Amino acid sequence: MEESKPYPVFAISKDGTRHEMDATSIIIQLEEEEIEISLIPPHPVFQGKLTLATGSAIQGREQERGAGTQLIIEPGAANVVHITPKKNKTLS
Repeated sequence: MEESKPYPVFAISKDGTRHEMDATSIIIQLEEEEIEISLIPPHPVFQGKLTLATGSAIQGREQERGAGTQLIIEPGAANVVHITPKKNKTLS
């Protein structure tokens, strides 16, 4: 089986200059929740796709319990998608 290769990642300066980053994932914090973008596909079959995770699926948060979080995905333009992490409400 072929090994998954990391995607090249760049930080973009205000002037538009690209700066290569050495990372295996990026975590973006949105309000009280985080979205992790894996820069190494979890399996070679996913090469060429971005894998996003939230809640207990994020590395280091596997032991997290509770109602969980889901990703709400809304289409924008033909080349835009909006992703919002939403905590699930606990049933009383």
